[in-house]
Amino acid sequence: ELGWFPTALEQPIQWNRNPPTNILELISGRLYHLVMPTMTLVLFSVAGWILLTRAVVLETINDDYVLTARAKGLKERTILYKHVLKNASLPLITSIALSFASIISGAIITETLFSYRGMGLLTYKAIMSGGGPDLPLLNAIFYILALCVIIANFLADILYGIIDPRIKYG
Repeated sequence: ELGWFPTALEQPIQWNRNPPTNILELISGRLYHLVMPTMTLVLFSVAGWILLTRAVVLETINDDYVLTARAKGLKERTILYKHVLKNASLPLITSIALSFASIISGAIITETLFSYRGMGLLTYKAIMSGGGPDLPLLNAIFYILALCVIIANFLADILYGIIDPRIKYG
């Protein structure tokens, strides 16, 4: 046990009994307790995104327009950032939008494990409640989660139009 990071969230603040005096201390304490849950949720996804980016860049770097840009005498850095990464980012945006749902569903396990009060822990408690699952609460939670996934996909579609000028809406 190294004791670098806490494994559970600190106790909730009693605003009416003992209000915090230093807001920066409050924020830094909350961020300190968020490091482990955040790392748990994000590390799996980031590894996949890195591998996807590498594969798409290696595929895109051999396309004809990159060869044309090199023939024009553009710097390699300009070719990489303005031509290759711009076109290689489209599959990455799709992957990030699709993995948003798995990050949210992974929050159920992560929040339960780290005792962090959020929608994941609320979902777990609604499923495991004593008198059977709390179906109205679960319906509301899944509605909110579905709405978040739809919004993530909508934002991905908007980013497609911004990044790729060939895509037109309307």
